Amino acid sequence: MQQDLNGNNIIITDPSSNLRALGRNALAGKWQSAIVAVIVYTLCIQVPPAILNTLFGVNMGDLYSINMGYSYNVGTDAYSAVYNSMPMYSPLSGLYTLLVSGAMELGLTLFFLAMFRRQIVGIGDVFLGFERFGKALGLFLFQGLFIFLWSLLFIVPGIIAAIRYSQAFFILADDPNKGIRQCMDESKWMMRGNKAKYFCLSLSFIGWAILAAIPAGVLSSLADTLYLSNFITIIFDVVGALCMAPVIAYIYSSQAGFYEILAGHLIKETEPAPINPEAIPAAMRQAQAPAEPAPQRPVQPQAPVNPVPQEVSQKPDQEQ
Repeated sequence: MQQDLNGNNIIITDPSSNLRALGRNALAGKWQSAIVAVIVYTLCIQVPPAILNTLFGVNMGDLYSINMGYSYNVGTDAYSAVYNSMPMYSPLSGLYTLLVSGAMELGLTLFFLAMFRRQIVGIGDVFLGFERFGKALGLFLFQGLFIFLWSLLFIVPGIIAAIRYSQAFFILADDPNKGIRQCMDESKWMMRGNKAKYFCLSLSFIGWAILAAIPAGVLSSLADTLYLSNFITIIFDVVGALCMAPVIAYIYSSQAGFYEILAGHLIKETEPAPINPEAIPAAMRQAQAPAEPAPQRPVQPQAPVNPVPQEVSQKPDQEQ
């Protein structure tokens, strides 16, 4: 990495392989807890909306016919197949996703940021984002609004906006006292000159993502072939999504290292930062200082000693 003297923000020049190595080093010996945390996050995000859609949902075909003023005969085979294949949707599931996503995203970010810093973490840390529920919700809405508005121009501006504000939740997790707009502005400032590097880092996981998506594709094809019910299909989709948990853990851990470099918390390019941020400047000075050899004691010549005469000479003193 190097320092941008014009804007004083850190520009990352390390290849994606080094950044992924940071994530693997942080996950060493902690893969199991990281995967379980991602599974808990995935279940909380996907299962309740699926249940709400199943219990209170309306077929999307009905919504289309009501909104468009168009009705069709679902008794025919063709329309019946299309109608039955359409998903169920309930406004309650959308409301749940809107309210929970921000807090869950903040909690998962807190978990991986603490893990990268070698702090003691637990699965329950995924729910710590609800302690800052209002701020997490506001940041989620604010971030989504900016990305949506840029996406109206074209897909590419939307992707750039998503990368520009990608560090907002890490900034909030690092300092919960910061405001929503401050997190967005700092993320925009940090990512100046680093958008291409972040995009390449994200793109470097595509092979693992495709490999992990194979079980999900197989389960989805099996559900379509066997004409299973919507609820069973949803279960298959959730199980397939859980196969992505190791890849998601890998991605989040690497992104935590990416943020630590941008924030200036990383001492070495191959090790996570220490737990106490106040110890970083002193540690950096120690790491940059050349190692001095340990001082060696001068070897003093030993005078010839004759213990026998010395012992004899002490005997008269003792007798006196």
